Amino acid sequence: MTVPDRRFTADAEAHRRDQPRYCPACAAALDLASEFWEGDERRFYCWCAGCGWTGEVTTTGATARGHEPEH
Repeated sequence: MTVPDRRFTADAEAHRRDQPRYCPACAAALDLASEFWEGDERRFYCWCAGCGWTGEVTTTGATARGHEPEH
């Protein structure tokens, strides 16, 4: 059995926790979610075999802000 490198354990756990699981186009399970960084932004390149959608999903942080003004 191969022992995982402890330096990467936290990164692997964060990837498993945060990766997108469902296609934003058809809601099927995603077949690929590859994580990469662009500057300070964490992104996931995703592919769905169900509908053929490919695209990037970017994390928004602790909260998401909408475009609607406050009421």
